[in-house]
Amino acid sequence: MLVIGYGSLMSGLGLESFGQLRVCGAARVALLNTRRGFGKFSQHGDRFAMVLEADYADQPITARALGPDAPPSQTPEGLLMLVQPSDLARLSDREGYSSGALQRLREEARLKRQDLGEYLWSLFVDAELNLVAFRQRLFKQVGYTSPHYVPHPVRVDDTSVAITFLAPGREGSGSERIVPIRVRTGTTSLLTIPEAWQRKPNRTQLDYFVSCLLAGVHGINVQDLLEPLAPEHGLSQQVRGALGSELRHEVARFLATTGLDTNSYWQAFGPPTQALRRGGLEEFLKG
Repeated sequence: MLVIGYGSLMSGLGLESFGQLRVCGAARVALLNTRRGFGKFSQHGDRFAMVLEADYADQPITARALGPDAPPSQTPEGLLMLVQPSDLARLSDREGYSSGALQRLREEARLKRQDLGEYLWSLFVDAELNLVAFRQRLFKQVGYTSPHYVPHPVRVDDTSVAITFLAPGREGSGSERIVPIRVRTGTTSLLTIPEAWQRKPNRTQLDYFVSCLLAGVHGINVQDLLEPLAPEHGLSQQVRGALGSELRHEVARFLATTGLDTNSYWQAFGPPTQALRRGGLEEFLKG
């Protein structure tokens, strides 16, 4: 199954909380018709987690796979992974969406002779790409939804469909009874790193920033997250310091967590020095 991470799931530091994953393949992807920021209070600590939203609500979020030599995208980038169904279930539980409900969706997909991504995409199309109607259909199918994150289909290169998890906001979770955490906490807008830090100036939030930004080690462009830091000298120094202590461990940690070998990693992301530059971290770390 294809899954896309766009926050802490883009780095070895973020992924290692799941333990060993069986990643059969990975790639950078450009996330089209998207913007991201921090804004969902996490169920795993006193911090704001990452949120991804569509720029244009009447158009779908899509993705384009990027080779190791492809230049940085002008849109947010994420990590595409091919994982076993059992690992997707673990990721789902971690994101706050019941793996039992996800399994029921897989069973519905099997009856349609589709994989889960294709099935979710067909529901989305049937809902005329209306996010509110799509989530209501999901809730109707399994009698469950989450206030934290909800699975969402993303077409990749018009050839396959990946699953990502979106944090519901004002558009709702699919059930009037389940109010999204973002609505409950009044953080329905996207926050930059400085804005999130202003509300949660603690080590847990700083560590989460780092787990997202370490994606830049693999060449995944995180410039959209780094740019608001430019005028914030003090916070920039703190983030640089926290990144510096983790930087040298990131590639080895990513390989150990995903099970990818060095050859597969280089084919997907290219040489580490080139990747660090492409991801935006080289320039940021120079100060």
